[in-house]
Amino acid sequence: RIQILFEIMCMTSDEVNYLVYRYLQESGFEHSAFVFNLESHINSCNIDGTLVPPGALVTILQKGLQFVQAEVTLSDNGIISTESENLSLLEAVIPDIYGINTKSLNTILNKSDSNDLADDNLSDIKIEQDTDVTMMMDHNDHEKTENSAEGNQEPANGPALIKEEPFEEPVIINKENMRLFPHDKEVYNCAWNPVNDKLATGCADSTIRIWDVTDPTAEPIVIKHTTINAADKKLDISALDWSSNGEMLASSCLNGSAKIFKSNGTLLHAFKIHGGPIFAMKFNCKGQYLVTGGINPSAIVIDVPAGRQFQEYKFSEGNQIGATMDVAWQNHNTFAACGAGSNTTIYVCRLGIDKPIKCFKGHAKEVNVIRWDSTGSYLASGSEDRSARIWSLSSDSCIHTLQGHAGSVDVVRWMPSKHKERKFFLATASQDNTVRLWQVETGECLQTYNRHTSAVFTIAFSPCGRYLASGSVDRCFKIWNVSDGTLINNYQSGGVISEVCWNSSGDRIAASSNDANVVVVQLSK
Repeated sequence: RIQILFEIMCMTSDEVNYLVYRYLQESGFEHSAFVFNLESHINSCNIDGTLVPPGALVTILQKGLQFVQAEVTLSDNGIISTESENLSLLEAVIPDIYGINTKSLNTILNKSDSNDLADDNLSDIKIEQDTDVTMMMDHNDHEKTENSAEGNQEPANGPALIKEEPFEEPVIINKENMRLFPHDKEVYNCAWNPVNDKLATGCADSTIRIWDVTDPTAEPIVIKHTTINAADKKLDISALDWSSNGEMLASSCLNGSAKIFKSNGTLLHAFKIHGGPIFAMKFNCKGQYLVTGGINPSAIVIDVPAGRQFQEYKFSEGNQIGATMDVAWQNHNTFAACGAGSNTTIYVCRLGIDKPIKCFKGHAKEVNVIRWDSTGSYLASGSEDRSARIWSLSSDSCIHTLQGHAGSVDVVRWMPSKHKERKFFLATASQDNTVRLWQVETGECLQTYNRHTSAVFTIAFSPCGRYLASGSVDRCFKIWNVSDGTLINNYQSGGVISEVCWNSSGDRIAASSNDANVVVVQLSK
């Protein structure tokens, strides 16, 4: 009998939790991953996520499954069963429930031992790799490849103008035109002041930094959003938004606090709302009101000059909505809100009116994101059901359903309307690794930008509307020519790109990353 000695293996709950968290993220369960992150305090563990490869949890499970398979097919006397079927994961975890265990197998093998030993073919018994046992991650990659191929086909509602031909990636952005802004922890948010080149960044250590990008020697203004204590692990800055005149900066944190600062970092107002994490916040066009969405099914409007809560809108339709994930203003007194959970309704609310003035229904799964176009004519929404939809207050049903993505649509952005003929063009980004450009009034897909290798979580048009930036889990952000779909430039970061944004003049682009850096690239005009 061959004796195999194993060293005692060690694993921690932090390691297990991190692998589960990464699995949820990579599988597209964003909200589940978010809640799990909060409850398990993953941000406080000392694990360098950049070193953990994709599919790590599935890989470990597969190796364990192969070990159990070997264990149950190898008897005490070293004889291997050639008739045992491949185990499923549940069969490996609870073999007794399925009548599978080494003892019963040994009994069967021992009874036939004499016959087997008399058989000259015993020496021919070999351990062969079962071609039917493939790694679950390989299966997922195969599905992803098929889905990506499906997503890159010409949509039924219009031909894509991009031709799928192999090409070499453009030269990486010149490092002489690039500047890194280091932080102490992951950076999830960045936002340019709309009237100057000051950049606000939000970090996982609950700090906000305001950088004067035009002065390479200037130190940033560092703002402590909340006091750090050992008991509070929910410190991520979840949202940043500048007022349209650039004089105020609003920020929110996962501990449920919202604050409004002057552009110099002076605190104006502080609020504790939603009873937990805040996911979205937006100033209206006049900067008079700030609307927030958080962990509870409601939207809260703050009267900024008065520094108090103005109104709360509760979305409790059958208690289905689990959280308010996004908010967007149509004009100075009307906004829309959407949420997580089984309630797929989009609510349009008006200040001073207690109930929503419009409820848009049509998505089959939860709505991730909403945006009004600059004129307030159309509302775009992206959903877990792999579609984007276009809505209007003049219609009770959606105007167009934009289909073609093979994964959840997580981002929608309108092309700037400086040119009248470009007023109603929409870009969508998905977990199928692609970005698409749509002509909204016809529902036609005009372009498919498909050079990312992982989910795309952020996109932004340049102010002129001629260029589109995209950031992905593949640690790249790319700059595209909108009209013909060509890839102009590519930057490889050290971590997942969480947000990309252009400054108001369109000559600088910033990208935040979970490698604790924000990169700003100076573009030549």
